Amino acid sequence: MKIHITNIYGLGGTAGKAIQAVASIAKNRLQYNELGVYHYPFGSDSLEMLRTRLDGIIASVGHGDIVIFQSPTWNDIRFDEAFVRSLNAYRDLKKIFFIHDVPPLMFEYGQSGLNRYITLYNQSDLIIVPSQAMADFLCVNGLTVKKIVIQQMWDFPSTIDKTIMPEFQKKIHFAANVTSIERPFVRNWEYDTVQLSVTAKEEECGWARGKNVGFLGWFHNDSLLLHSLRKNGGFGLVWHDDPWWVEYMKLNASYKLSTYLAAGIPVVVSNSKAEKDIIIRKNLGLAVDSLDEAVAKVEAMGEETYHQMVRDVEAFAVLIRKGYFTEKLLTDSVFQLLYD
Repeated sequence: MKIHITNIYGLGGTAGKAIQAVASIAKNRLQYNELGVYHYPFGSDSLEMLRTRLDGIIASVGHGDIVIFQSPTWNDIRFDEAFVRSLNAYRDLKKIFFIHDVPPLMFEYGQSGLNRYITLYNQSDLIIVPSQAMADFLCVNGLTVKKIVIQQMWDFPSTIDKTIMPEFQKKIHFAANVTSIERPFVRNWEYDTVQLSVTAKEEECGWARGKNVGFLGWFHNDSLLLHSLRKNGGFGLVWHDDPWWVEYMKLNASYKLSTYLAAGIPVVVSNSKAEKDIIIRKNLGLAVDSLDEAVAKVEAMGEETYHQMVRDVEAFAVLIRKGYFTEKLLTDSVFQLLYD
């Protein structure tokens, strides 16, 4: 029996990084076999071309194997459905679906779109989901898979300069695209006592003139981003003011959250965020109902309280930097699949 895991190439951004990071840990630590998938315009394939493409991807798969399918591939659900149909042809093959995102919950597909994804998920023998809230939501909406593993937290494999310790700053960082994507809470920042620091260049943000907004610059390299966040201290913010995304963030695990923790800085999240309980229980930052509350808590915080948070974040961040969450959930998934 061999264990395989899908990986995707040609997909940028956070989604691509997350899929590749999981596959790297699976291959290098657990010796799983990679099934390489390329991100491409699905509509360009004829049925024969798609069949040939899939045959090439799964050529190393055999009867009785286990395949961990990282979902979605972002190639269109029709590609994912065809991929799973190809796997179903193998006798005694078991499928684990590692759900990173559920597109109908991210974008307004409607209930029919969600039903189609759940029908796809129901072909798995075990499913990995970001949070218990996501598991509950999918079950209410038709998920019938009985074996479920909860991810809880993204890893962010990385190394940091431990000679630099985050300093107490009344500053909140927001590491995201704020130039081409308009984010109202960023552009309307009106707090004089706590600075909002963004990953952008000042000359690209005319809207920030006269506001208490700082600039870290834009980073194409994760190591440089972590170094900048760590060097600047303060807090990392996971926030959204789009109602649709606010609802989705109640269910999914945030890669950005793990970015801040890997850098070694405490975080600020909404009380509705899926990872909120871990953050509070492990003293990794603040959970609040509003930005007004976040600013008030940062403003009132003392230096020793902040440094204790930094120490607690540093202890926890070892798990994220070393990829232990991913290694554990993959191992737990295979164990539960074969043992329970």
